[in-house]
Amino acid sequence: MNVAITGITGMVGSHLIKKLCEDNREGGTPNVRALIREGSVVDHLKAFEDVDYVIGGLEDKESLAKLVDGMDVLVHLAHYPGPVQTADELVKVNVNGTFDLLEAARKARVKQVVFMSSCTVFGQILPTVDAEHPLDESHPVMPGSLYGAIKSSIEAFCFFYQRSRAFDITILRPVTIYGVKPQIDKSEWFNTIDYLATNYNVDLKGSTKYVSVYSVTQALDKVIGNKDCSSKIYHLIDGHIHNLDLGQMIVDTIDSFGEIEGIKGEEGVPMSNQAARDLGVEFQGKEGITEYIKLVHKLQTTYGGERMLDKW
Repeated sequence: MNVAITGITGMVGSHLIKKLCEDNREGGTPNVRALIREGSVVDHLKAFEDVDYVIGGLEDKESLAKLVDGMDVLVHLAHYPGPVQTADELVKVNVNGTFDLLEAARKARVKQVVFMSSCTVFGQILPTVDAEHPLDESHPVMPGSLYGAIKSSIEAFCFFYQRSRAFDITILRPVTIYGVKPQIDKSEWFNTIDYLATNYNVDLKGSTKYVSVYSVTQALDKVIGNKDCSSKIYHLIDGHIHNLDLGQMIVDTIDSFGEIEGIKGEEGVPMSNQAARDLGVEFQGKEGITEYIKLVHKLQTTYGGERMLDKW
């Protein structure tokens, strides 16, 4: 199977390539081609020598055509943040650029496109959502942020191509993803772990819906090349945690003398991950967060900020 990927240098992309290239993989190791920007840091990807890199970006139609030529599956993970995050630039590069990418995929006769969307497509939540009726994939999309609106717009284009029978579409909507990023100190909750590891006191507030990058890459692995996932949307959410409780987990896990204080955030809107569970995606719960805290602490103290994917 030939797989094209955008966003391979980011956290999810880096973990996905590791998953796709692991030994004794059922169905064999796919041939991977990845789109990267000129000057991208790929030191942490050196272990994957067989990846075919295409230099370009969402604003470069020629590179998009090269990326998808001869490919069976396109996995679109990239979101262009931009050096200057003006609204018109973000919309132009992400929405128009993705439209150009989808059009290139159609011309190249790609069989499946997997799009990494986000649960930020939900802004306004219907009053019918409660613990017994959690927010699921059938809930109407009404974004409350520009990022959510961009993701929602791209979803709409995806389904346009699906209904035009250009290719099959599968959409994943994760909440906040925690996991080791290529630049370790940019990893989720890194600063809180680092401060408490050095026995600083930390003030915490708010709360977070979370999902492990392990679950996200597992979901990607299960949908890639899977005809049964055609036109499906999957919510990727593990749970909801108050940052004050997260701080206490960090203190207990790394035996910190630091103290935490603050206030708990709002209770999160109940969300369903049943469709992903039915697909076979495993969610790690708070045990996964504990193991992640241990890993980040170990990597920070042992390797600092080095990009060493084989140590994750």
